[in-house]
Amino acid sequence: MKRHTFFYLLLTLLMSYAVDVSASRIDTIAFRGDSSHVLQRMCVYTPDGYHADSSTTYPLVYLLHGIHGNHFSWLRDGHIRPTLDSIIGNGLVRPMVVVFPYCQRFDTSNVDEPRSLVHCLFHYGSILRGDFEETFFEIDDYVQNHYNVDTARTQRAVAGLSCGARQAAEIAKSGRYDIVGLFCPVIHIRQRPDSEIEPAHYWIGVTEGDVFLYKGRRFSLACEKRGIPVTLYQDKGSHNWKAWQRMLDIFLETFFAPADNEQQPIQQQ
Repeated sequence: MKRHTFFYLLLTLLMSYAVDVSASRIDTIAFRGDSSHVLQRMCVYTPDGYHADSSTTYPLVYLLHGIHGNHFSWLRDGHIRPTLDSIIGNGLVRPMVVVFPYCQRFDTSNVDEPRSLVHCLFHYGSILRGDFEETFFEIDDYVQNHYNVDTARTQRAVAGLSCGARQAAEIAKSGRYDIVGLFCPVIHIRQRPDSEIEPAHYWIGVTEGDVFLYKGRRFSLACEKRGIPVTLYQDKGSHNWKAWQRMLDIFLETFFAPADNEQQPIQQQ
């Protein structure tokens, strides 16, 4: 009996090391921008089956963190890797490349650790000035040159949570992205979707318990007044990761479903 138990435990241990439940990959990258000379940092998710030397191209999604996060936040706090592995593996969305950039420019020391909220609020002016947006496209160019991503704007999206949603809305005005996700957006009152080049669709997620609920509704109304396609998704919850995880699932399954399983944008009142 003891012998059988020993071999059973040994087999279980070996299987735990031998079985790779995820063939996806996370790359952690840092490079110096050619024009800005800013040290750009990001994490990049590539799905199971991705090969750098393949001619296959993948949809590209950028996910921006909030005011006191960093390029690891979606991975550590949002647990995004198992989520992507699951929805891609189950055929709910197409395989894609997802990029998590470091979105702060006021401080480049110890970026691997999240700042305190007080520290970040003290430097909030950097976000309002758009310091990150000025150099973001160095990241975009790097990704296009080093990963097999589709360059058509219809296959490209940028999304962000909280203050990262404010940044995503500004980046969207470049005309490089057809799809924009704003999760519990903290958008300044002067920020409007008034560029001549707008994305094909804004997807705005808000929650009933969020003190910034009115900001998302206000931006949605501004889109409607300008005839810009917009979906306003309202759910229970608050300004937290549980809500943002749920919003991201719906966002991706809405716009990146396989061709034979495409959904119409979801709107909930």
